[in-house]
Amino acid sequence: MAEETPVSPSPMDTTERPEKAPVAPDAEGFTGAEADIFGDDPEPEYCKYNTGHIREEIGFDGRYLNFEPTSNRLGQIQSFGCVVLVDEQTFQISALSVNAVEMLEINSLPGRPGWEQAIGMDVRTLFKQSSVQTMERACSSTDLNVVCPILVSTHKSANPFYIIMRRADEGLMMDFKPLKLDSQYGPVTGALASHKLAARAVARLKSLPVGDVRLLCNTVVEEIAEMTGYDRIMVYKFHEDEHGEVLAEFLNDREIESFLGLHYPATDIPVMARRTFIENRVRMIVDAKAPGVDVCHNGSLPQGLGLALCTLRNVRGCHAEYMLNMGTQASLVLAITVSTGETNSDDKSRVEPGRRLWGLVVCHHCSPCMVPFPTRSACEFLVQVFAVQLQKEMDLANQLKAKHALKMQTLLCDMLMREPGPVALVTKSPNICDLVQCDGAALLYNGRIWRVGGSPPTELQVLSIAEWLMTDHSDSTGFSTDSLLNAGYPHAEELGEAVCGLLAVKFSDKDFLMWFRAHTAKSVRWGGEKHQPEDFDDPTRMHPRTSFQAFLEIVYMRSHPWEDVEMDAVHSLQLILRSAQQENDEVKRRQLMLARVAELRLQNVDEINQVANETVRIIETATVPILGVNRNGQVNGWNMQIAKLTGIPVEEAMGRSLLQELVADESKVDAQRLLLSSMQGHEEADVEIRLKVWRNGTPAGILIMIVNSCANRDIHNQIVGVCLVGQDITTQRIVMDRYIRCEGDYRTIVHSPNPLIPPIFGMDEYGFCSEWNIGMTRLTGLGRADVLGKLLLGEVFGLEMAMLMLRDEDAMTELEIVVNCAMEGHEDTTNHPFSFFGRDGRLEEVLLTVNKRTDVDGRVTGVFCFIHSMNREVHKALQAQVAAEAAAQARLGQVDLARESLRSPLDGLSFIRLSLQRIPNLTPDQIQLLETAGALEEQMRTIIADMGDLGPVEEGFLDTQRVEFSLVSVLNASLSQASGAAIAKGQQLLCSVPGTLKVRVFGDPIRLQQVIATCLRTAIEFSPPTGWVELRMDGPILAGRDLGDADMPAAELFRFTIAHCGDGLPAPLVQVLVGRGGAAAAGLQGMALRLCRRLVHLLGGEIGYAFESGQCVFRVDVKLSVKHKAEATASSRA
Repeated sequence: MAEETPVSPSPMDTTERPEKAPVAPDAEGFTGAEADIFGDDPEPEYCKYNTGHIREEIGFDGRYLNFEPTSNRLGQIQSFGCVVLVDEQTFQISALSVNAVEMLEINSLPGRPGWEQAIGMDVRTLFKQSSVQTMERACSSTDLNVVCPILVSTHKSANPFYIIMRRADEGLMMDFKPLKLDSQYGPVTGALASHKLAARAVARLKSLPVGDVRLLCNTVVEEIAEMTGYDRIMVYKFHEDEHGEVLAEFLNDREIESFLGLHYPATDIPVMARRTFIENRVRMIVDAKAPGVDVCHNGSLPQGLGLALCTLRNVRGCHAEYMLNMGTQASLVLAITVSTGETNSDDKSRVEPGRRLWGLVVCHHCSPCMVPFPTRSACEFLVQVFAVQLQKEMDLANQLKAKHALKMQTLLCDMLMREPGPVALVTKSPNICDLVQCDGAALLYNGRIWRVGGSPPTELQVLSIAEWLMTDHSDSTGFSTDSLLNAGYPHAEELGEAVCGLLAVKFSDKDFLMWFRAHTAKSVRWGGEKHQPEDFDDPTRMHPRTSFQAFLEIVYMRSHPWEDVEMDAVHSLQLILRSAQQENDEVKRRQLMLARVAELRLQNVDEINQVANETVRIIETATVPILGVNRNGQVNGWNMQIAKLTGIPVEEAMGRSLLQELVADESKVDAQRLLLSSMQGHEEADVEIRLKVWRNGTPAGILIMIVNSCANRDIHNQIVGVCLVGQDITTQRIVMDRYIRCEGDYRTIVHSPNPLIPPIFGMDEYGFCSEWNIGMTRLTGLGRADVLGKLLLGEVFGLEMAMLMLRDEDAMTELEIVVNCAMEGHEDTTNHPFSFFGRDGRLEEVLLTVNKRTDVDGRVTGVFCFIHSMNREVHKALQAQVAAEAAAQARLGQVDLARESLRSPLDGLSFIRLSLQRIPNLTPDQIQLLETAGALEEQMRTIIADMGDLGPVEEGFLDTQRVEFSLVSVLNASLSQASGAAIAKGQQLLCSVPGTLKVRVFGDPIRLQQVIATCLRTAIEFSPPTGWVELRMDGPILAGRDLGDADMPAAELFRFTIAHCGDGLPAPLVQVLVGRGGAAAAGLQGMALRLCRRLVHLLGGEIGYAFESGQCVFRVDVKLSVKHKAEATASSRA
């Protein structure tokens, strides 16, 4: 919870009255807005005016001059510890808390307060000599966060204390916290040791599947609940307008109230409190009812003592009152920060992204609760790991959205190149409605209006909006809002709920492109009513509300907000239109465009040839081994480096069989699997293979390499061979083998000046650098004496004042994760990408392998780290090769050619089927066969349409049909696709359905039969010969009315069950089917089942796989609207 601060009006409040300070779940206050002055920024070219995204400007006036300062210069701390402020050079005390006299056993004489007598004392005289040495060593560190906490003992009674130190403007601030010797973890010193307490939780976070932020949030609150024991743990997210929402919650005490899903206004967490959380990311309140302890000084600090970074700072009166009103007595808050993508430095060689506060992990307890510092530090590290995983999820989501927008943008730009003027953007397909998600769009060009989409406004309304934009927003060439009403458009009410959101760009003086969104019904549950007229704030005193009853707000006349990715895509289209408008002469523009296209084609051909020649040259002269084989496994590429390593000249290696003649016997199985997988298009990385080495025509050992495979393709995009890029690790393996065999030879190997010895460094169990060989000195410029005895994480590698600086905070967290995982014995600690800035300021990009060190008893004593340098020339060459192949593939359009080639035979089959239907006197069986053939033809056309891009299916953008059809036709079409495979294996294909089979329903029959057919064929493939497969349909069961269309009949649940005998599907396929595994590793069947799962979700259903009553069973549940029920009994055997 934040400290006592002035209250500002809510963004949504326009009433003339004193404002009430709403509050949110306890996170450093949530009591009211800080008085803050925002500067007037110049109006941007692109005006974003979302009513849900208005940052409130808070003014400052004289009403709040009687408040305590808002800069956290407090006068009290919590009583469970004490604070001492000392001079960093002399350690003389300049300020201290009153209870420090008793806690630290400071001698005092009667007559004057003990704290006053302690001023000027050397704090080192209070502790044992060993503790003084530890304190002095810690103070010499550039990053105190890494060395804290340190453990000290008082000189008199040897009472143990943790010290957490912070550098402040006034001196060195020391927070002393008594150590309970009965703690379950025992004494823990240093951040690295504290992080070990979270090792299991970190491993669980990193093992979660990608793409599920809710699961990530739920997992982190569960782990922190187990580590701390608080009654309530929440993940609280800040939205764009800085209001908050509780995304995840875990309750250890089931009797307390749940806050899950509640929203809280932005003013609940003041601006100053959010800024404080960027600097000091942990805030613990042990007992809100306990009285505070004064911090005193002798007048040497005229500005007072700033306790913003003090971990013991006391609870302010308003905050304590708030906590008691809510029934909370103790809390722990951990900040979640992510990268903003912006840089904090103008030095491009050392670019560090800025950080922003994404949210908070908030812990509540109904009684006093104190978490030991090591546990608190472990929770802080766990939240840092959570932030790294969260950043990856956000980057992935943005990439998927940008990919879709870029695809549509490319198609629209292609139209502009082929058609004069922007009219094609609304008259052709795809059009501007496909660029961003909207309910309608309009083009105003040369005084004319074109409308497109489901519900665009009328022409007069479009003209009115354009005039308003030119009048009220003439300085902006772009405009976006999710509510025209709140944005000030005077005729917004006339538009009604059909047009609420607007995204508009001006590409000439009077020409506009506009996208519209309709009203989105939205219900927001607030944690207490935002505006309570019966309660008013006293302008001289903070007054938190006493009611926390959930308040439901229905949001009207507002659409779904426009996302940044959508506005970026529209802005890019705007720039292209502006450029096109400058060429008014159509003939000249066409000629110029054709000339440019011809020039670009010739230029691209020359560039591809140059890239190809340069790639060949670089590969041949590269300093890493590279080889290639054709489809027959014969060597067709052998560069000078691999020839040197193996002793086999290029001319002798060409044409020889890689597997039979060159690969060592113990590596043939792995090499064969690698080649087969690569020939199928599945490129692999970090595979170990061993080659025979020859010297003067006689065998001379083996060459051990870690290789990455890359499929070679011809101009028709067909795989014609495999390229293997290797890395010689023979020396590393020799080093490791010798180290394992004989510990005594370790120093001779590690510190050998031989350039073949890789760079090696080590860390002991306490986090200090214990090893640094000559290879590391060559790589970094730092000598062994410079780094030994210094903290590896923080002083050697770290941020700010470290010897070798990392890129950003996320890179530091990733390094800590790898080191901790190695010390815990996890296997995923090899070949991690690692980059740092050397002593000369040059960025070094390497691969890092970390192995734990153990003594004779198996106890972990530290880690060994091996560095493998990456060859930049080869990296660039491979990038150039991929770019050339992508350019060739884009120009050939093989997929489009295949789709067009398949359409002609399909049209022929369609003609024959229609001709047969015209034959008179067909039997019912013949009619049914023709209907089945028609359904199969439609399915083939749908699959061909999907061949170009499965992105819409994967990303959930695919539009499904809603047509009337018969379930008989769908089941017949599905069974016909599986009958051939069943007959070939001698299996029985059974079908059992209820009497309601002959009903007609509404839905997408083609996608449904595609799913059922895939499940049937998969069941047949994994059933034994002479076995059986059965298709059953259960239902319909009334499932509720579909609210999407009031005219549609009731939706009912249909369950399609495919049962089969045998041992069932392999585990990887089951994981893919339930959404927990990768489809690529499971082969073609895995990709087919992944597609099935996506299609079922698009149909609004669920798919599963289980073992029931001795049978293996697929279950497909789909809701379909029933038109008519016919009583019939259908039980057939196919």
